[in-house]
Amino acid sequence: MNGEFVAGNGVGGQRLSILMVSVGNIAGAAAQWYIVWLFARFAGPEAVGVYSSLIAVMSPIFITTQLGLRNLYITLQSVVSWRAYVCLRVVGIMTACSLTLGALLILAPGQAWSIGFAILVIKIANSTADLYLARIQRTERLRIFGLLLLLDALTTMAVTTAVMLISGSVLLALWAGAVVAVLGAVITVFLASAAPPEGRIARHPLIQDMRLLVVHGIPLAISQGIQSLLTYLPLAIVGSLGTTGEIGVFASAAYLVTFAHLVGASVQTAVLPDYRRRLESEGPAALRRVNLRNGYLTMAILAPLIVVAVVAGPSLLQLVYGADFEISRSAVFFLALATVICIPTYLLSSFHLVLNRYWVMTIVGAASALVVIVSGAASGLAGLGAVEAGTLAVLTAVACRYVGADIMARRHQVRASSLITGGGTGQ
Repeated sequence: MNGEFVAGNGVGGQRLSILMVSVGNIAGAAAQWYIVWLFARFAGPEAVGVYSSLIAVMSPIFITTQLGLRNLYITLQSVVSWRAYVCLRVVGIMTACSLTLGALLILAPGQAWSIGFAILVIKIANSTADLYLARIQRTERLRIFGLLLLLDALTTMAVTTAVMLISGSVLLALWAGAVVAVLGAVITVFLASAAPPEGRIARHPLIQDMRLLVVHGIPLAISQGIQSLLTYLPLAIVGSLGTTGEIGVFASAAYLVTFAHLVGASVQTAVLPDYRRRLESEGPAALRRVNLRNGYLTMAILAPLIVVAVVAGPSLLQLVYGADFEISRSAVFFLALATVICIPTYLLSSFHLVLNRYWVMTIVGAASALVVIVSGAASGLAGLGAVEAGTLAVLTAVACRYVGADIMARRHQVRASSLITGGGTGQ
């Protein structure tokens, strides 16, 4: 841990820093939702459907090819050169671009290509910034971390709004957002490079360092790729059962869960350094107790929102997006329940990450993806509406990941207890 951070900020400063990260991530989530709302208001469900479908194609590709390098940089116990991280990220971006262009060629209609290129530039910029944010996170400059996210979100909303008001063009608004993303990445790289972490001098050849990162990153890449796939599989289910307009309605409503995912990622960003310190000072058993308590408390706080969502959700969706965005109460219930479960799942994932059990969420995610596919097929056979089938798939994905991660954590706890009672170290 950075000594200046401890001495200069203390517990109060740490809480403020975590708050800044949370605010930044929430602002990022709000900005993504705002873009969907803006397109819905100016161009209707069809535009939202095209935009959401392109995001659904690109996001799993970019997330998988990132190899989880940001989390590796924070949690990996071996010392690896920064140059190895940068080289692998460049290779990952190039691979992602090639796969994305291939996917667009096969899946996207010709008129969607211009929008797809704008989103591709945004993805490249975000992937670059993602790695350099790890440096800022590692040195626990969390206030700068959160401020960067907040400024990027606010600037994106302001610029895209201005362009939409002036031109009314979704395409121009997206290219304006791409310019903001590139500028944000440049600033992030500059700030991260200005104050690199101390005490992490690697003495291995570059190829050896890269090989080590690939070995550890593959399970993370598969896990995060599967998580992204789980996020967008329901949209594919809606698309297979319904129209582009229904995809737009589903994507707009499902932003409740997308928002929860982004908040969960924010929580994970904030707790990983603390979890790592707790593991080193108190051991895995104490960390597990804290992890469980935080998860149960989060669900208890969020549970009453399910009732509010079911009562007010359908009318609120039409009020916010427009009369064309109609949704049933059962679909809202599925989404609200998934939201309550979502954030505790990220806490469980953080527990496995600091134990360097990178394959756990991969196995859990793969099993969840299979269940979601079966859920989608069953919904189609049962004649469930496209939006209802998609929202049920969202709930299935989140619930499976939570249950699976919790089972794996309990198994680890049982094995650790057995080692202790048997005369082992418990580690």
